[in-house]
Amino acid sequence: AMGVSFLITTGAEVLTLLLSFTAAYAIARFQIPEARWMEMGFGMGFLIPVFAVLVPVFLLAAKTGLLYNPLFLVMFYAASRLPLTIMVLASNMRGIPRELEECAIIDGANVIQTMRHVFFPLVRSGIATVLILTFLYVWNEYLFALVLLSRKTRTVQLVIPLLKSERLVDYGLVAAGIVISLLPPYLIFMIFQERVMKGMLGGAVKG
Repeated sequence: AMGVSFLITTGAEVLTLLLSFTAAYAIARFQIPEARWMEMGFGMGFLIPVFAVLVPVFLLAAKTGLLYNPLFLVMFYAASRLPLTIMVLASNMRGIPRELEECAIIDGANVIQTMRHVFFPLVRSGIATVLILTFLYVWNEYLFALVLLSRKTRTVQLVIPLLKSERLVDYGLVAAGIVISLLPPYLIFMIFQERVMKGMLGGAVKG
């Protein structure tokens, strides 16, 4: 179960960063009227209740033939985290002086090279924030993992309730399972908590 949780979390992290970084760059740096509307569209994702999408997501997984497949859960987690990750990264990218981007273009860099060599190093705090918040969400998520995964691919959060039997509860075993499941997110947050705070405040103050 720990291995399944690590695989799903890692896949969701990579996919979320790839999609949110490119989308945030387009929203923050492309001077087109549609960029503002795109950001507002992603921001509306905060207004959607979790339980409202449970049945549609289950039906979508069944229609695509990916029900009980961890790959579908990875894609769903990445999609559900896009509103927050795009807002955080776009806010950080707006604080980067446009002169740096113009210098890279003058030196012959294309859009991909500009994102990789200019923006990626300068928004590391925002990227760390996105990765840590995504890790904490995906690792601790229970409801969709319960509905969309089979018995063979349970995550650690689904296995902990199974540590007790019908007639007897071994509280020591359950407590050990809870502590083990809490160690990865606790250690990651304690190590990178300063980067998380810095990334959340990035772009909030100019000058």
